[in-house]
Amino acid sequence: MRPLLAFDTSTDHLAIGVGDLDRPGAVLAAADVPAPRAANTMVLSAVERVLTEAGLEPSSLAAVACGRGPGSFTGVRIGVATAKGLAHGAGVPLLGFGTLDALAWRVWRSGEHGSRGLIGIIGDAMRGEVYPALFEIEKDGVARLDGDRVAPPADVADEWARHGDAIVLAGPGLSKHRAIFENAYSGRAHIATERVWVADGRSLLDASWAATGPSTVREVVTLERSDAYRIAHPGALLPVYTRLSDAEEAERRRGAIGAGTGTPPPSGVTGPAGGDR
Repeated sequence: MRPLLAFDTSTDHLAIGVGDLDRPGAVLAAADVPAPRAANTMVLSAVERVLTEAGLEPSSLAAVACGRGPGSFTGVRIGVATAKGLAHGAGVPLLGFGTLDALAWRVWRSGEHGSRGLIGIIGDAMRGEVYPALFEIEKDGVARLDGDRVAPPADVADEWARHGDAIVLAGPGLSKHRAIFENAYSGRAHIATERVWVADGRSLLDASWAATGPSTVREVVTLERSDAYRIAHPGALLPVYTRLSDAEEAERRRGAIGAGTGTPPPSGVTGPAGGDR
């Protein structure tokens, strides 16, 4: 057994799952709890409880995986920084997955969809905007159709409605913008029940196994521990923000960074113009 710890703090919901790199799909323990503006005070104690439930010590971990966002700027930072500390301390690889991907897997697992069609995830980006992500429903899961971005909800709703396919909508952004999407679809969209608008431990593990690119489970699952640590070193993983933070926007407006471009600076912020997911 090679235990994999996965967690995400990118939203107001803290989710944790423990899987096994030797058994894809296995869930050794899981937990998910509301954590509005409290992830920093809850995540380590919650991780400890879940590991204890699985009969594990931190020293027995083979890998750590965390949600890279997009989501709350503070939440993403808390999750990635905590994961870096845990992985570095244990000398294990740090792997990433998309927060919105984990939400899509939660919806797929819920069965609130047909055999074909789309799942649209709407994250809350604040400032009247959303983090949208579109997924195609497949027999064995979901396949992502687009990259991470931030956009006005009306633009996303109109764009998705033009697909003409059956769609299931979910995500915390619906709390504010549900009416916009319902109007765009004229009642044709199915809104998933609120319990699946957030990730759970199992969906984190699903997203971890499905993620592609550098510092992912697929890149290291066949490697020895030392090689995996080198390939997916904790220092290499970057968060996904998709845009500047409020403080950075203020600096940009003053001409200090990215003047006139609106693009993130080279400071670890990733997204459409800042590196792979």
